[in-house]
Parts: sequence; C-alpha cells; structure tokens
Amino acid sequence: MKNYFAIYTYGAIIILAGLFLLFSENSAFSVVRLTAGIALTIGALFAFLSAMSRMKKQVQFAYHEMHSMAILAYGLSLVLFCSNFEQFMSFTTFLFIFYAVSEITFCTWLFNLKQRTVHKIVIIRLLLGLVIGLGTVVTMNFTDHVLFIFGTFFILSGINIMLYVPVIKRSHIDHHSKGEK
Repeated sequence: MKNYFAIYTYGAIIILAGLFLLFSENSAFSVVRLTAGIALTIGALFAFLSAMSRMKKQVQFAYHEMHSMAILAYGLSLVLFCSNFEQFMSFTTFLFIFYAVSEITFCTWLFNLKQRTVHKIVIIRLLLGLVIGLGTVVTMNFTDHVLFIFGTFFILSGINIMLYVPVIKRSHIDHHSKGEK
C-alpha cells in the first residue's frame, strides 16, 4: 500500500467529495463551492504524485497525469472563478464530459497495449465512461437533484480509481518478474 498511497488517497478524496455533494443539497453555495474546490484540488495533487511516482511512463500513470491536470483546473476554477450555481453546473458538466471521453480513450489505449490487459476491467471502465457521459447530459435537463447526481458520479469515479490499483500492482509485478524496471 505504501507505494500506492498517493493513488489510494486520490481515490478516497474523490469519494469524500462525492459524499459531501450527496448530502449538501441544503448547504450554502459558498460552502459547496469551496469544500468541493479545495478537496478536489488536493485530490488532484495526489493524482499528480501518483502519476509522477513511476519512472517508466505507463498508460495508467499518463491517465492519472491527465486527470490530475483536469481536476486541478476544475478545483481551482471552483475556488477562484465560480460565482453561482449555474457556473458550478457548467464547470462540473465539463469535467464529467472530459472524464467520459478520457475513460473511453483510456480503454482504447489499454486495448492497444502489447501487454496483457484484463478485458473485464476495460469493459467496466468503458461502460463507466459512457454512463457518466450520458448521465451528465441527462442531468443537465433535471436540475432538481444535480448535487446528488454529481456526487454519485464523483463516488463512482473514486471507486473506479481505487479498484484499479490491484490491476496496476499486477502490471508492476509482471514488469519486475520479466526483468523490466
């Protein structure tokens, strides 16, 4: 776990931010904006640490590097530029559309790798990207429960990150057993 502390922390922060949004429908906008913005900015820093923790750039870590930049931009945008709930919805919608596209792209990268992939996990991630992407579009038409739905999407994203760690570990072990560094 020590080697994967940053990625576990990144996933846990995403989940906690999602839980916060689930239960914040009656909270003041400034509390929602600052709490989500600060938490996700911190999560992005852990994602970046996770991405930079490997000398050899694997697809998995390029993915975390890409996500760290997107979540950092999102978190800082909430803290610095978001002044109303409509902007919050727009920023979050953009993040989740980006997430959906990047998940689908990531799945394509994994299928194109020369190393062994777990097809079940790739398909789950592909479906998760599609659900979040389509769910975000649908959510924009039903604004009564936006925070709840967006919170659910953050929780799914965080769980996805944490469940993928064993696959990364297995990949890392496979590289070492073959003499790769």
